[in-house]
Amino acid sequence: MAVTYRRDLERRLLVVTLAGLVTESDLERLTEQVRNDPSLDPTWAALVDASTLNPAGLTSETLRSRAGIPRPRPVPIAIVAPTDVVFGLARMFQMMSEGQGNRIEVFRYTGDALAWLTTGERAE
Repeated sequence: MAVTYRRDLERRLLVVTLAGLVTESDLERLTEQVRNDPSLDPTWAALVDASTLNPAGLTSETLRSRAGIPRPRPVPIAIVAPTDVVFGLARMFQMMSEGQGNRIEVFRYTGDALAWLTTGERAE
């Protein structure tokens, strides 16, 4: 599968990796796995690493449907998207998600994303 997740106990983070060609069905499976995993704390922030994502499997409709998923407990989400195309898709997802409760920010570098998740502020 092109989508995996793990718990970072030290940082109290859900870390999601999107690698290679990711489709809507991959994202649906991820959502179900995370929802049904009793070991995950739903109050933890999330780091989404899209560093090696091939965006060919994602459409604007897929992003719109993912952005519209109700979230019972809003959490900060940092998306790492170093390439221009993936960065643009992540920003589109961020804008589509406005009003859904989560604070979503998009970063080029993992260190910047982790700093924001820790402090709540973007580095200048």
